[in-house]
Amino acid sequence: MTASLQLTIPLHDGNMIILGTTYPETKTQFSDMGQLMCLPIEYMRTERLDTDLVAADNLPEWRHTIWKSSRTEIAFSEDWERVLIAGWQKKSRNPVPYRFFVWQIALIWGSMNALLKGGKAVLAHCSVLETERGAVVVFGESGMGKSTASARWRALGGKCISDDMALLDFSGGDSIYVRRMPTWSACREGKNEWNYPAGEELSLIGVLALGRSESGHDEIVELSAAQFFAQCYRSLFYWNLLYANKLPEEMKTKLTDAIRQFTEIITGKYPPRALKTVLEGNELRTVIEEYLQTL
Repeated sequence: MTASLQLTIPLHDGNMIILGTTYPETKTQFSDMGQLMCLPIEYMRTERLDTDLVAADNLPEWRHTIWKSSRTEIAFSEDWERVLIAGWQKKSRNPVPYRFFVWQIALIWGSMNALLKGGKAVLAHCSVLETERGAVVVFGESGMGKSTASARWRALGGKCISDDMALLDFSGGDSIYVRRMPTWSACREGKNEWNYPAGEELSLIGVLALGRSESGHDEIVELSAAQFFAQCYRSLFYWNLLYANKLPEEMKTKLTDAIRQFTEIITGKYPPRALKTVLEGNELRTVIEEYLQTL
């Protein structure tokens, strides 16, 4: 294997998700990714990479191609241990780095591959409201208002950096931890208003499904167990959804089983509640603090 840069996302039990690049043209972007996530970028310490960003010309002859388009190929290594990701310019066929491609695809596939190998963490589609006691994760469909609710939480003095993705770490036994991940716009556009210190773990103390209020006020309401389970499952599956159907049947089953088990842990641990929000208002902090008192 050629010299590689390595970025390691730690988990509570001492395991890790390891992302790497062997392609010189991506190394600057990869270093930027480390700075954004407050994680050290090191020269390769282990060959146990979960995701390896490579030049298209360096893709091995023997590989298991999962996804291929005019500009991207995603494949597993021959032994199914590493995900190999390559991109190139459509006309010249020369490999080129894409900032969002490097950051987001590496995160998605790295976390998914670690999960397929038995890791106990999953990349979730959610906002993370930080409190003095720990993190409240808010699951919601795209366009439902996660970013708006997050901005309102910050405007009211709260802290919310991750408003699109977070890594939920189930490796701590009875405790669940949250690790901040760069939001979609940070991955795609390189926005640097905040850093996302993925090495810090936040205790997960509450989970809420997000919906629109019909009362004109922010409120937290009870959900049925089925509704709560469905929202949690969709949010845990979200970042894997585009590629899951491309996996071999055995791996697809393993992925869905793991996400279902994590969903069962969440829905068995936290009461089925929904945060119903309005686009404007100043009640969000009050309703979240009242919710925390019930936990």
